[in-house]
Amino acid sequence: MDTVIGIDIGGTNLRIGYVDEAGTIFGFEKKFIGAVVKEDIVSDLEQKIAAYIRQHDLQKSCRAVAIGVPSSVSKNKSFIYSTPNLPGLNNIDLGGILHERLRLPVFIDRDVNYLLNNDIREYKLDEAKEKNIIGIYVGTGIGNALYINGGFYTGKNGVAGELGHIPMLGSQAVCGCGNIGCSETVASGRYLEKMCKENFPEIDIKEIFVKKCDHPLVQDFLKTLAYVIATEINIIDPDYVILSGGVLAMRGFPTETLMTFMRRHIRSPYPHDNIEFIYPEHTQESGVRGGALLAFEKLKSNLKFV
Repeated sequence: MDTVIGIDIGGTNLRIGYVDEAGTIFGFEKKFIGAVVKEDIVSDLEQKIAAYIRQHDLQKSCRAVAIGVPSSVSKNKSFIYSTPNLPGLNNIDLGGILHERLRLPVFIDRDVNYLLNNDIREYKLDEAKEKNIIGIYVGTGIGNALYINGGFYTGKNGVAGELGHIPMLGSQAVCGCGNIGCSETVASGRYLEKMCKENFPEIDIKEIFVKKCDHPLVQDFLKTLAYVIATEINIIDPDYVILSGGVLAMRGFPTETLMTFMRRHIRSPYPHDNIEFIYPEHTQESGVRGGALLAFEKLKSNLKFV
């Protein structure tokens, strides 16, 4: 049985599993990132992957490693340009280094591309490889993946789909990317947490939509998020819009209110009248599976990984 090791690296946890071509996950683990990465993130990752291969006896079956990162990644899916929330993953050819050390193809990609790939397969959205689909994942920041005419769109340098970093008129907040006024500074989980601490210190952020949903500040947050999403919808004219992420999964999140605000700004008659929204429920395994299955596709197309 051929397998690919899928790894999903987040700011808090690292998830790993090995996956067959049917998408079945084996040996799934979730580890606190600090328990895996202690000093040298590249060497620590190498040791973790090598030990995992030995633990599950994958020396003969493993065909590649797919690693999803919350980063901007090069077009050849090897070099990481920037990872604001993970020290040690900036300006580094992680794919090339791990390939040399592990002697396996190693694909590096944005974690949201892996999530969208999983969602497309889970919901059977494009078996003919012809659709236009956007994925918007609102968590700590705003993750965005673009799937155009049956394939992932990466742009000239590999960094397309930075919806969280479009400029917002009036915002002077400094973003984690270093720019001023990015959409993430006014429409993300990080901003929501800041808003809660400064204006509603008596409640836990987990309860903000339950207890403060009608407050003007929360309504403005939803309107701003709707502006951002509607902007991309009007540009791409997609067949499907995938909306997910930690913020949208919070208790009491007003999905219908967000939809109402979005529809006010989506161009009529199209894409307004026939756009389809999907709200997937992700598991801890979603990014691992999505990445591994995308790696299988790349292996079949003989895509160079370094």
